[in-house]
Amino acid sequence: MNNKYLLISLLLSASTFANTFKADDFIIEYDADVPITVVEQLASRVSENKKIVKAYLSQSEEYNGTPIQEDLVVFISKKRRTPYQDWNTIHIPEKRILSAFSSAESENSGMAVIHELTHVYAVSDFRKKKKNGYEDRFFDDGLAVFLQHRFGESPEYPDFGQDLYRAVAETSVSYGGLIPLTESENVRHSAKTGTGRRLAYLQEGAFTQFLIENYGLDQYLKIYAGENIQAVTGKSFSELENDWAALISSFEP
Repeated sequence: MNNKYLLISLLLSASTFANTFKADDFIIEYDADVPITVVEQLASRVSENKKIVKAYLSQSEEYNGTPIQEDLVVFISKKRRTPYQDWNTIHIPEKRILSAFSSAESENSGMAVIHELTHVYAVSDFRKKKKNGYEDRFFDDGLAVFLQHRFGESPEYPDFGQDLYRAVAETSVSYGGLIPLTESENVRHSAKTGTGRRLAYLQEGAFTQFLIENYGLDQYLKIYAGENIQAVTGKSFSELENDWAALISSFEP
């Protein structure tokens, strides 16, 4: 008898978390307490941003699509505090979504939709490898930060609308200097918040911007796909980092 009531209770509980909104080529999963009008607004935002991300990447003949073949799932999460991508699913905090589509929108309302969609539709060769126990997302997060900065609807983390070069220069002063690019992933993973984590994200985005501006999207995507960076650019990674750091220094306050 107890098992029967437990099963009924579990089924009823699960039903409150089983709402699904079907868009043309993706779904949104959400709790019953999220207004359908908000879900529809989110679906529109995701659809628009998918087109932007794919259109930007498809400018280059070097873009070969994504290994993620499953349909996109957008999960409105009560538990997560920050947006996150896991294979074909992007998790967006419910509080951020409710805030983003309300009159109380603020810099803490950032949903990072373009950032997370970039992770789904552009998977670097490096992300497929483990480094210090986790995926190496140096180039992945660099591209995601750069595209979010370029095409996001509102200012949000980590640059909050500020020019990426300037944001790196100013944040590095607070941090005590630039993080060596080879250490940025370690710093980013060492804390969930803080100046170091923000600077690591900013540096990855600003270095991506630097490579695309100086060598073009085609050449950048060759590097993204795992080609030797010196063979592509004519310079070693350390030489490129020195050039980039010299540029950043001109923005220091």
